[in-house]
Amino acid sequence: TDVFDLVRQVVSETELEIGANPYRVIVGSVHGGFVRSASGLLLATAPLTDIDCTRVDTLIVPGGGPPGNPPVPAEVVAWLATEGRKVRRICSVCTGAFLIAEAGLADGRRVTTHWMAASTFAERYPDIIVDSDPIFIKDGAIWSSAGFTAGLDLSLALIEEDLGHDIAMRLARALVMFLKRPGGQSQFSAPLASQSVGDSTFDKLHAWIMEHLADDLHVVTLAERAGMTPRTFARRYVAKVGRTPAKTIEIFRLEAACRQIVQTDMPLKKIACENGFGNEQNMRRTFWRHFGVYPQHYRDHFRSQKLDPALIAAE
Repeated sequence: TDVFDLVRQVVSETELEIGANPYRVIVGSVHGGFVRSASGLLLATAPLTDIDCTRVDTLIVPGGGPPGNPPVPAEVVAWLATEGRKVRRICSVCTGAFLIAEAGLADGRRVTTHWMAASTFAERYPDIIVDSDPIFIKDGAIWSSAGFTAGLDLSLALIEEDLGHDIAMRLARALVMFLKRPGGQSQFSAPLASQSVGDSTFDKLHAWIMEHLADDLHVVTLAERAGMTPRTFARRYVAKVGRTPAKTIEIFRLEAACRQIVQTDMPLKKIACENGFGNEQNMRRTFWRHFGVYPQHYRDHFRSQKLDPALIAAE
């Protein structure tokens, strides 16, 4: 709600063709009244039955609960199934995608949700295309975002569609955010998922890889370390981890490089060599392919925020 309220603070009335207050936010709940969030914050809400969706432009459905088994309240789903079709666009944040899916609003659409919930979502809703990597997705009138902080990215995208690029860019600067955040969920989720695949052999292997990123990490080397033939190792690895060993190594190298780029003044050339890219040009190409920005741009942005890059999009 703060993102939409901020429009009034950073944009003058003369710049807005639709008036000084382009957004009016109403927070709804099943019974209305004060609702306490999981963190203890009290929210003043209106009963869902009091909300006339013929006068609502954008409906945003938040998620909650454990990503592997998020709650899907029947009363909310029933209301969404009827009222959700009356709005111009409907958006989900994190596991809110489960609610709009259960209400039948996203059939045949492409959506995203939290990376930890993606496999459960795909099993439950086979008629919906789930893509677990993007920060947010727009497919027709259906918008969806990955996790809770990705809801900020989604909000900026909605404002950009409504009020234009310049105003959205000004809001992004005020919030110290990218207007379009580089990279996807895999930038942060893949290293964690790779280290918790439930196989002690690969857990140890991943720990060893992280300590030897500058080494020659071909499949033959990794297979020998895991005590398998290269063919058996490659097959078992993909089955357990869900990606090739080469893909995991690239992600680990990116994660390590991101940390050094943000947390140190080390030259990019040295970072590239220490993390197994071979040279700075290879690292530049890899950064662009994954994040859509080059290493120096990444450093300039995240160093200005003084944040650990591994926490910026941790949902």
